[in-house]
Amino acid sequence: MTSGPARLPTRIVILCEGDTEEIAVKRFIQPRWERDGMGSVALHTINLHGKLEDIRVNLSGFRQDDRVIAVFTLIDLYGMNRVKHKPGDELSAKVQRVRNWLVDGFTGEDWEAFYHPHVSVHEVEAWLLADGRCIDPTVNPVQDAEKQDFQNPPKRRVDAILRRLRHGDGYREVRDASVMFKRARFEVVYHSCPYFRAFYDDLKEVAKAVLLA
Repeated sequence: MTSGPARLPTRIVILCEGDTEEIAVKRFIQPRWERDGMGSVALHTINLHGKLEDIRVNLSGFRQDDRVIAVFTLIDLYGMNRVKHKPGDELSAKVQRVRNWLVDGFTGEDWEAFYHPHVSVHEVEAWLLADGRCIDPTVNPVQDAEKQDFQNPPKRRVDAILRRLRHGDGYREVRDASVMFKRARFEVVYHSCPYFRAFYDDLKEVAKAVLLA
């Protein structure tokens, strides 16, 4: 008796702007993903190293890969210079403008089901601030951490906290983010950060559609 063809592993690709976004997925989101019973759908990260133009190349390639059920982005709102914001723009308007840039050329029902552009507001370090304790046990959670603005964005705030606590030794992104995201409390961040919550919920909805099929 012969068995049928082996089923290809199912995965969701997450196009990460850089190192800290990729670390956040691997150290913070992936463990929760496993605990939520979603591990049979793999989260596969691609580090863009700041080259946002590569999003379009990756999208076209992964659209032809039968293993990939969806592609997500995790791009910082802060420092995203491909769009111009207007003075006085609401946060939601800025996020939507970045999303419009991300979906330019990839519209229609087929793409809407496959491509899920998300923006970290204003940087993934907002998730660290939302927890607080993952930076240091003496640091209190920051309410509305995603609303930290362009003038003093999350990464700069984390750096200032560490310089104060470590006598001038500031935020070393790869080293510190690897430790902090591993010990960050998911529930605290999930309930405090609506843009992060929308990102994670969207990941789960896509995966559940496959698991229940």
